[in-house]
Amino acid sequence: MSATVTTAFVEQYDAEVKAAYQRMGSLLRGTVRTRSEVGAKRIYFPKLGKGAATTKARHADVTPMGLEHSRAFADMADYYAPEYIDDLDQAKVNWTIRSEYARASASALGRTTDEIILTAMNAATNTTSAAAVNTGGDTTLSLDVVKRASKRLNERDVPLDRRRYAVIGPTELEELLGITGATSSEFTNQLLLTSGQTPVFWMGFNWMMHTGLPAGVKGFFFHSDAVGHGINSDIKSSVDWIAQKKAWLVDSWMSMGAVIIDADGVEELNA
Repeated sequence: MSATVTTAFVEQYDAEVKAAYQRMGSLLRGTVRTRSEVGAKRIYFPKLGKGAATTKARHADVTPMGLEHSRAFADMADYYAPEYIDDLDQAKVNWTIRSEYARASASALGRTTDEIILTAMNAATNTTSAAAVNTGGDTTLSLDVVKRASKRLNERDVPLDRRRYAVIGPTELEELLGITGATSSEFTNQLLLTSGQTPVFWMGFNWMMHTGLPAGVKGFFFHSDAVGHGINSDIKSSVDWIAQKKAWLVDSWMSMGAVIIDADGVEELNA
């Protein structure tokens, strides 16, 4: 058997990986501020401080706002999702599992993308304790807990717009659906909330369920501009013949990093 695959096959595999990654890979990539810079080891996200308007007398000079300039940065790290397909196995299946390998690769990279973002958010310095809010030290996600997290963001002048997100775990989703008001028809009719694929807006947040939250974290309330996701190299794929293994190496890779740009815009919820 010839140890070659056609260019069309490689291109199709690459396209399938990217399509699967976009469709069912990362859940959080579109919820944060993304910046791409090919070849960068570190990607910077600029941040401007708050300005204040002033008056002036007639013919007098205007007073500059004196905005504070700062920036956060995310260091890039390389990630790979390879797998070998033995040549004899390939002969038996005739590449019918190509799409399965593509989905598996895309899913692995998608989970890693979310892990990168969640790990960055786990460095949040602002936290809300469910036990401290609820009566009797109850650790459930209650309406009072949601209101407290929203209040803390409001007090820090985080924009009150449709770009606020709440990412919670499966247990917290069950608790959320037990809150009167959260179970309104507008909220529960969007059944994709249970899969985390489609955010549902309620109480000023786009709600998403995620199974990959860090240990001890019940959720994150954040504004999309407060978290940065840097991309040095977006998803790429290849299919190569490895002679010494008598197998095909199907591989996908990426180079990314994440960071909290503005700590005021992230509130971590714990028990």
